[in-house]
Amino acid sequence: MWVEAFRQALRDSGRSLMWWAVGLTLYVGMVMAFFPLLKDNAAIDDLLRSLPESLRALTGDNLGTPTGYVSGELLMMMPVLLSVFASLQGSALVAGHEERGWLEFPLAQPLTRGALLLGRTLVLLTLLLALGTVLFLSTWGAGQVFGAPLPAGRLAGTVALHVLGAWPFGALALALGAATGRSGLAAGVGAGLGIGLMVLQSVSAQVPVLNDLAWLNPWKYVLTDLPLENGVAVWPAVVFLLVGAALPALAAPAFGGRDVGR
Repeated sequence: MWVEAFRQALRDSGRSLMWWAVGLTLYVGMVMAFFPLLKDNAAIDDLLRSLPESLRALTGDNLGTPTGYVSGELLMMMPVLLSVFASLQGSALVAGHEERGWLEFPLAQPLTRGALLLGRTLVLLTLLLALGTVLFLSTWGAGQVFGAPLPAGRLAGTVALHVLGAWPFGALALALGAATGRSGLAAGVGAGLGIGLMVLQSVSAQVPVLNDLAWLNPWKYVLTDLPLENGVAVWPAVVFLLVGAALPALAAPAFGGRDVGR
């Protein structure tokens, strides 16, 4: 029965995913279209080398190469976009549906609330992976069009790391929405935390305390470590996946015990 609930929730989210996919594809194409202007541009390289080390850690110092440009100009914004997407979708799947009265049918079925929450968690992960697939295909394709060929395997791993980096924030929004029934609060906390940690990571090199604690920030492994250029580490992705899976499980007792509005 939970499989049918999973399919229904996925269908309900299909239109939102479609518009996000279209917008993301257009954004990727727009950013990649500027690469020919920077390709093998010595003046740009000299300018980047003059920037503070903290900024070069985020943008890299080789924007004239395909991997450097994609890392420094395109992927550096993905934590914001993916955190917002994940948090909006996560808050909508339980709390948002509850506010719209869309939980009446699934709750009327012989389906436990725990199974419903599991199904919605899997829907969120599926949506993130689908948008990640769009990001991979559009980036790889635009690279071919605009003279910025990228290694498909390394790009796929990097995109997967970005997607899984956003997964805990979406799962947090899903968990808060399930526990409280307040979609606005859930979305705000999830997206705010994801964006806030990105900002902290961007200034961590200038603040010794933040730099010492940077290993706790998921965006360190996504941004500062430049996985597209330096290689993708597997263990952060595994940790992101497990943390995101644990958050809805922690919210299950609260969701099961409260009076869900109908």
